[in-house]
Amino acid sequence: MKEIEFIHVSGNNTRHQVTLYALSTCGFCKRALVFLKENLIDFKYVFVDKLEKKVVGDLREELMKKSDSQHVAYPFLISDDKKFLVGFDVEEYKAFFNIE
Repeated sequence: MKEIEFIHVSGNNTRHQVTLYALSTCGFCKRALVFLKENLIDFKYVFVDKLEKKVVGDLREELMKKSDSQHVAYPFLISDDKKFLVGFDVEEYKAFFNIE
């Protein structure tokens, strides 16, 4: 698969290696990005809809295989290459990142 250029956002919370796959036009994706930034989570992200079609197809297959899922929805968060959060639910994110 072609190398994807991610945008890195520095944060004080570096307990997890976090990658977010998002869509530039998705409201839930925007809320996930804001949540991560406001809570000073160190993460990298990419807007999937800004990638070449071939790359998106390969990425989708890889994400489905990694997460053992039948479909991919956005935002798609991967933590430590083994934990997956699909969609954005503020309570789920708070629980995962141990934020009150």
